[in-house]
Amino acid sequence: MDLQLEYYNWLLVFLRISAFLLVLPFFSATNFPVTMRVALGAIAAVILAPTLPPFAMNHLGTFSLMGVMGQEIAIGLVLGFIARMVFYAVDLAGGIISTEMGLQMAQIMDPLTQSSSQVPATILFYLASIVMLTLDLHHWMLIGFQQTYSVLPMGTAHLSAALFEMVVKHTSQVFVIALQISAPIIAVSFVVTVVFAMLARAVPQMPVFTESFSFKIIGGLIVFGFTLNLTALHVANYLNRLPDDLLRIAQLMGG
Repeated sequence: MDLQLEYYNWLLVFLRISAFLLVLPFFSATNFPVTMRVALGAIAAVILAPTLPPFAMNHLGTFSLMGVMGQEIAIGLVLGFIARMVFYAVDLAGGIISTEMGLQMAQIMDPLTQSSSQVPATILFYLASIVMLTLDLHHWMLIGFQQTYSVLPMGTAHLSAALFEMVVKHTSQVFVIALQISAPIIAVSFVVTVVFAMLARAVPQMPVFTESFSFKIIGGLIVFGFTLNLTALHVANYLNRLPDDLLRIAQLMGG
């Protein structure tokens, strides 16, 4: 009987952490082996499950059992979605920067997603990844995930208005972060547009479109390079909040 309870604990932990890793950056990359992700989830469940109180599932019916398992998968997906928010923001910021610099057509193949990506977005994604690994935040996120069991035991999750409000708040921050990161490039693009609009009025024969396009690219690249350090600090501030955000979301799901 004890072995059965231990197996139930391991299974539920495995489902939650596997769903978490499925969305988490690096682990969700297409070039990251699926077997490795499953093995990491299984090992983490083996380590974590003995520290949790037993969850008796033998008294549950088939549909109740499937409901609890689906609930744990949903919890992991929500936590992974929250953890990935900053990476969604830097990807959006890269798209805005590409638009302002006129580099929409300059796309490369991203090896992590096996899809085309704009160059600034790829640079910012790798920058956020380096910051995350350098600050050891991937380990802190896993620690934050482990602490969610103290406020959200297995099989106790439920939806609430506060949870939806928190998720919407985090989603809206994606656009705020993206605008903050791309603000210097937007400012340069605006100044170049205004200056060349004035020149077009003063010198109608001047090839304003070609010149403004060149200045946007050159000025944007210069500003983009000089602001990478500030961008890294900005991203680090949001990444540092992730363990607490995971715990807060778990508290709302646990009531």
